[in-house]
Amino acid sequence: MAKGSVRKKGKKWYYRFYVEDASGKMVQKEYAGTESKSETEKLLRKALEDYENKKFVAKADSLTVGELLDMWAEEELKTGTLSNGTVENYLGAIRCIKKHPIADRKLKTVTAEHLQAFLDLLTFGGEFPDGKVKKGYSKDYIHSFSAVLQQSFRFAVFPKQLISFNPMQYIKLKRQAEEVDLFSGQHQSVACFAKHQPLSLPVLFRFRRLPHLRLVTRNALQSGKRTGVYRPDCRHHTPHGRHHQRQGTDGSSFG
Repeated sequence: MAKGSVRKKGKKWYYRFYVEDASGKMVQKEYAGTESKSETEKLLRKALEDYENKKFVAKADSLTVGELLDMWAEEELKTGTLSNGTVENYLGAIRCIKKHPIADRKLKTVTAEHLQAFLDLLTFGGEFPDGKVKKGYSKDYIHSFSAVLQQSFRFAVFPKQLISFNPMQYIKLKRQAEEVDLFSGQHQSVACFAKHQPLSLPVLFRFRRLPHLRLVTRNALQSGKRTGVYRPDCRHHTPHGRHHQRQGTDGSSFG
């Protein structure tokens, strides 16, 4: 907040205060008031208010995303109640974001499309601004980047009032498709077991608890019913502790 003062020269009062010139230096400006000290002090307060508003608008127009991130980190992140580990994690995310051209964009020109494209690049990978092709970041890293951008843009809306709305509210975090080779390594042994061995229902349903084996389990059940390999649990217990016989696909009884 700029400071000022009044002084009397002859019969008239003058008010003066410091302003920042084009080079960034603080210089003193003085203006004529009236013959009343109180009226001149009112003129000073009005002049200071106008100067601060104009300075604020000029700063908001030229502020970049990177500068916003630094402002948010100093004024809110570091002084908040988050754990030290979370703070360091977010500061690391800020350093990464500032290496991307989006950090040099004027805050008021950033759109949801810019932010979505940036987060998609981090998620799925591709050619980065340095010309290198990189893989996407992990889900935890993406959530950190998203949290930093979400909170810093919210901070820009309120309390800073640098922008009128938060473009991050329109962002959707996407996930990489998890490609699992069902017929390699450990998955191959389970798949072969499901294909060639007679499986009871309890065994199959244990496999179904693993998301990447649901297809194998479903195929095994369907294949078993067609070929006669499928068999239910041999001992189906009743509530009284007894079991009854079930009939196999060949008409024989077991139990």
